Amino acid sequence: MSSAPRRAAKSAAPARIWRAAALGASLTALMTSAALAQSAPVAATAETQQAAADPATPASTELATGSVDAAAPTENDNASETEGAAAAPATPAPVDSVHATDPLQAAVGALLATDGAGVSLKLPRADRQALVAFYAARNGSPAWIADGRFTPAAEAAIARIAQADADGLEAKRFNLPAQPSSTEPAVLARAEVALTAAALSYARQAWGGRVNPAVISRSIEVGTSPFDAGAALVSITASQDVAATLDGFNPPHPEFQGLRKLLAGERARLDEQRRHPLVGMGKTLRPGAEDDRVPSLRARLDLPEKAGDLVYDDALVAAVQAFQKTNKLGADGVVGAQTVRALNAEARVDRTALILVNMERWRWMPRDLGAKHVFVDLADFHLHIVEDGRETYETRVIIGKASNQTPMLSSAINLVVVNPYWNVPVSIAMNEMAGGSLRGYEVVDSRGRVVPTGAVDWQAVRAGKMRIRQEPGERNALGHIKFMFPNNHSVYLHDTPSRKLFGNDFRALSHGCVRVDRPLEFADALTGAQGLDGARLQKMIGGKERGLPLSQTIPVHLAYFTAVPGPDGALETRRDLYEQDDRIRAALAGEQIPALPPAQTIARAPRPAKPASRPAPEQAQVVEQRAPQQQGFGSWLSRVFGDSRARP
Repeated sequence: MSSAPRRAAKSAAPARIWRAAALGASLTALMTSAALAQSAPVAATAETQQAAADPATPASTELATGSVDAAAPTENDNASETEGAAAAPATPAPVDSVHATDPLQAAVGALLATDGAGVSLKLPRADRQALVAFYAARNGSPAWIADGRFTPAAEAAIARIAQADADGLEAKRFNLPAQPSSTEPAVLARAEVALTAAALSYARQAWGGRVNPAVISRSIEVGTSPFDAGAALVSITASQDVAATLDGFNPPHPEFQGLRKLLAGERARLDEQRRHPLVGMGKTLRPGAEDDRVPSLRARLDLPEKAGDLVYDDALVAAVQAFQKTNKLGADGVVGAQTVRALNAEARVDRTALILVNMERWRWMPRDLGAKHVFVDLADFHLHIVEDGRETYETRVIIGKASNQTPMLSSAINLVVVNPYWNVPVSIAMNEMAGGSLRGYEVVDSRGRVVPTGAVDWQAVRAGKMRIRQEPGERNALGHIKFMFPNNHSVYLHDTPSRKLFGNDFRALSHGCVRVDRPLEFADALTGAQGLDGARLQKMIGGKERGLPLSQTIPVHLAYFTAVPGPDGALETRRDLYEQDDRIRAALAGEQIPALPPAQTIARAPRPAKPASRPAPEQAQVVEQRAPQQQGFGSWLSRVFGDSRARP
């Protein structure tokens, strides 16, 4: 095909898309759309985990800004092809927009069928398709314009999106249109489509966030439901309170709402402090003395200004003492170098980035955590059971080391296992056990048959055709009980033979699973109402492995937050154990972030040892005497988990 026909085919494609979308819906679907308009806001997509290994993958949803005039996005869109296929809203069968009699309807149809507008909207592909289908189904009928200007609903939508900074988003990215400057159909059509694109962009980001979690860590699984752009458009444009509908796309959790308040407070505090000069260094300032720094000191501590007064008076001394006491400096009222540094350091602290990072994490959580659910607060090393918004149980946990991170995920506990086998993960078997002693372990072939440990084929173990497991008992790494839930990381909650580690303040010590302190108490609170209480489970300990399915699954959330609103509403911070905060902060700022390090590799199988000649009796005796001194995986397990014989 010559270049001219190719150009002609390319320019005709948008019009064909418009007509196809216009002819593709039914009246039954219209009724469905009306019902959707009254429902809660819909969900946002999770980015593909494949992107984690690709340094070129965008870290943020930069494309979802709603610009009408932006250049066409690349193929590396924020929404997946699968999502795009399902994104078109359910709408009625309209007349083709080419035959629309209203000039504005015709202008909308023409705009969306023109390369540079409908095709080049700065939106993910799925959102562009949904927007085109939305207007095609309406035959180009505007949602926001009447009598040549924006409707009150349009003005309310613009006002709400303009407040996006308060939600932890960036209002400037949504390219909000101004009131149309003319009643020309083409001008009105551009303003109409621009507002719809901005509303859709806001809804997507408010729901699923701005950052692609796959470029932050391989251990993050998004729990948010997939975003349905078509249903979102119907919900927004049919709403009787469009501002409330837009707001509803943000996480409803009290913790998110608390962070939103803290963000506003932090920004107000910083604005106020920018108006206060820093306190200069100088000689030690004592009560009653005069000093040129007194006015800045008064301003820094929010005391009324006294024009021309340089005396370090009693009121200012009291304010300094209160500051010193809060900052554990020794409340003597003497302003020395240490107090000055503390005054100026507090003025420079900006916690907005930390708050924004954790608001973003809440967008990755399921909107409904469950009436009764388990919330594992990884960075705080604690587990909570919550029922109807109230905590009913809490205990300590041990989580994965930085090198073996416990994943952030949501699932549902569906099985309790008493006297569990520990099926050793292939990575641990190959990286830490291969070639060592397997005393205390069994080797199981692909048919589930136990074979002698001496017959272990490490190549088969590496390929998953043979596995190593530890029998139930006092020394089992999982203790006496584990709580299972489906996930892609093979992690679960479990007991442990070593209790002493729960006394540590820092408890990132495991290979990735979550060890639970007082597991039978936990079972009482978790499954006691289902007949699987701690007393019943205690009676089963010591026998064969038993799996006990739950009659009703219980949601479980492994969550990682480094800043949370405390009981008094003040900001509480935690150590960023897994070093994710800086990556999220950079992604939110649109900065390039380094590619993730390579995934953990599994060691190759050791070479089989050459057959040794039979030793002389004296040699055999020496070997037999020295055998207990060999350091194998069993001794490593005792060092890591503790010796159960020494258990308190």
